[in-house]
Amino acid sequence: MGWKMTTGKFCGGRSCGSRLSGLASAVVVLATLGAAVSGALAEEAKPNAKPADAKAAEAKQPEGNPWVVNCASGGSGTDLECQASQNLTESKTGQRVLTLTVRRQADNGSLAMLLALPHGLFLPAGASYQIDAGNKAAVAIQTSDQNGAYAAIPLTPELLTGLKSGTMLNIGMESVTRKPVTIPVSLKGFTAAVDKLQATK
Repeated sequence: MGWKMTTGKFCGGRSCGSRLSGLASAVVVLATLGAAVSGALAEEAKPNAKPADAKAAEAKQPEGNPWVVNCASGGSGTDLECQASQNLTESKTGQRVLTLTVRRQADNGSLAMLLALPHGLFLPAGASYQIDAGNKAAVAIQTSDQNGAYAAIPLTPELLTGLKSGTMLNIGMESVTRKPVTIPVSLKGFTAAVDKLQATK
């Protein structure tokens, strides 16, 4: 079984100090994006949500171009604020499973990816991401609310290049029963969506 779309720490080659700086910037993304995403997803939130592994078993991989770019007028009234996103839902109920949103950080203009994760997770375990069969990198779950849990990934030039050349982004987490859960996210159309996002002023 797979996924359906509705349109709608890796020190690696960097120092851990650089990584922490990037994560500090990502907190800004959570502050600006978290409320908006939470509000947009509130209608999909349902009581007694299933564990993450149960949701994963009932979803299906999207068809076509899964990445959608949406823009709205910024605070100045002249600049556009755009984001590229992919939304995965349960095939039977239409309930959200995972949403990925890419947009510029307000403080420095660099890109970051917000993960809006499902309910039913063991939060201290955090989450992970892996491009195809590459190295797996950890990311902390930084906040949660009635609609799910949230983590932010600063998109360094190296990571952005990897995403553009990859075919699948595997998002990992643990359910409340400590069962590993992996959600594959298609990177088809990611390059075009991010290029459009970066070209928008």
